[in-house]
Amino acid sequence: MACQILLIAIAAGLCVCLGGDLRRTQRPLGYLAPRTTFCGTRARLYADARDKVALYTVRGGQCFLPRDQSEQRRLQQEWIDLSQKFGFAEYSIGVLAHAELFNGSQEDGGTEEHRKEQYTFTDRKGRRLALRGDVTPQFMAMLRDQWESCADRSQGGGMETRQYSKWFTLADCWRYERPGYCRRRNHLQWTCDIVGSPKEDAEIELLTMLVTFFRKRGLSSADVAIHLSHRDAVPAMLDILGKPTTDERWMHEFRKVVDKYRKVDRSELSSMLSALGFTPEEISKLFNLISRCHNLATLSELFHKETPFVGNLKNIVEGLERAQCADWITIDLSIVRGSDYYTGAVFECFDRLHPQHRAIAGGGRYDNYFRSRVPSDGQLAHAVGFGMGNIGMIEVLRSRGLLAPETLADVVVFSPPMGNDEKALRGCDMVHVHKVVGALREKGLRVYHYYKTAKWSKGLEFAERAGATSFVHPKLDVATGTLSYQVHHIPAKSKKFWEKEELQRMVDDISTRKG
Repeated sequence: MACQILLIAIAAGLCVCLGGDLRRTQRPLGYLAPRTTFCGTRARLYADARDKVALYTVRGGQCFLPRDQSEQRRLQQEWIDLSQKFGFAEYSIGVLAHAELFNGSQEDGGTEEHRKEQYTFTDRKGRRLALRGDVTPQFMAMLRDQWESCADRSQGGGMETRQYSKWFTLADCWRYERPGYCRRRNHLQWTCDIVGSPKEDAEIELLTMLVTFFRKRGLSSADVAIHLSHRDAVPAMLDILGKPTTDERWMHEFRKVVDKYRKVDRSELSSMLSALGFTPEEISKLFNLISRCHNLATLSELFHKETPFVGNLKNIVEGLERAQCADWITIDLSIVRGSDYYTGAVFECFDRLHPQHRAIAGGGRYDNYFRSRVPSDGQLAHAVGFGMGNIGMIEVLRSRGLLAPETLADVVVFSPPMGNDEKALRGCDMVHVHKVVGALREKGLRVYHYYKTAKWSKGLEFAERAGATSFVHPKLDVATGTLSYQVHHIPAKSKKFWEKEELQRMVDDISTRKG
């Protein structure tokens, strides 16, 4: 009995504590704010509640309220449209894969960084699984399996899988890293790859795609710079410094340090290089090499112009000149890319206002991805690709006011709610209102049917907030029983009356005004 009384007292005290907390926050316990805010700027729900944990997401995850989501959807659609205009075929792969795909050797697409950042778990059957952090290992493994499959036979004269050379996808990616500006643990990535092309034409087309996208979004070469380099530039710089290049592990660590060239101050970078055995003189010479080389002229001056990687970069830049895209390119020897599978030209795109921040896009050539097992036709021996994340790209557009304002609907059609005897329309009149709504939607317009209140002025106010260009107000003459429509053209602050029989003319007029 005493134990029961004690338990009741504890439970009562707990309820009081929770009740007090909920009264202060005025929201259900399951929807308390996360320790870190949403990546959407307008989705910062009670960000001051640092001691609360969100149950609807995890730290670094992506959650977007409608206004931010509309921006994201437009970006995604532009990625899809541009990819299709360039003749790329879309594919998709699930976000969940076997962890060994990412944790293996270079042959399997794994790197030490990927292993540290993977979200991994063991399922009920004891299989080690992981959330995708990088699309390339999955993409190449999928192609290898399809290339080797006897089932890849076209039905009805269409293309076989191995006949596709240009691929794209929008992939959800997860990496367990510290969230920060333009960096989340979860991001959506636009990935484009060209397989089977050993020449620089593939790099030129992918870079042209990026420039085309930037221009379409209102950006210029004054806003974004594409930094171009080559994996062979690193050993070439070390040769000039007289440093050995045979130790693979040491080379990997050196590349990681060079990758921080724009991200940390020189003193910190010097300390990192000192730890790798560089003298102050060698460090100074290395910084001089990187800072001096910013175009083809200085590249040829520092390295012999007959050096293969110099010729490779020269061909790419000259190809971009013919495509009127070369003004976006800067030679940058500090671009090394994080993944070990890159073998040739590499590039990263930076916001010129914040060059020290993470690249908004990047990629390069990754020939011979499979070291020991290549399909018999050898097409997978050559590949080039790039990836662009949604987080950084949206921030670049937002910083320049290039995000279009949210519009929920093109037209708002008002009708009083059911049950309002004084203002509700008759059944036969509602049939006609629904015809109007349907006809407008058939015209391709986004139509919001507003029936929240009997006050049409509230509906007009809603239409203005929703970004609609027209507000349709059906009016019933009680004396004659005649239904007509008052259409407000919101941008011009004008209105026009239409008879019920003029449905098609009214719809055409509204559609024309929207256009």
